[in-house]
Amino acid sequence: MSEPPEELFRRWVHIAEEDEAGIRVYRPFEDPLSLGRGRDSIEFHPDGSVIRYEHSATDAPRAIDGRWRSPKLDEIYTSGAPDELELSYRIVSVGPGELRMRLMED
Repeated sequence: MSEPPEELFRRWVHIAEEDEAGIRVYRPFEDPLSLGRGRDSIEFHPDGSVIRYEHSATDAPRAIDGRWRSPKLDEIYTSGAPDELELSYRIVSVGPGELRMRLMED
């Protein structure tokens, strides 16, 4: 298993209006663009844990705990509750201010 870049380990907010060509754009939780209502986010930790935050009907984020693994440098697989965290991503780029990922097909 490979280790993803250090910059990945933080909370990232999905900025859907910046998505293009199947690539999802994420900004750090602290970024002013991240303040929009109804945004989902994901938080990666070096210990292999991941938390996905989904907006709920009350606008309060709902946390879903899981695990991540990285069999290749640019791939991240998350697992947790069925139908909630079973996702596969290809990391397109990651830096201090932006994460770009593409969902991979099974």
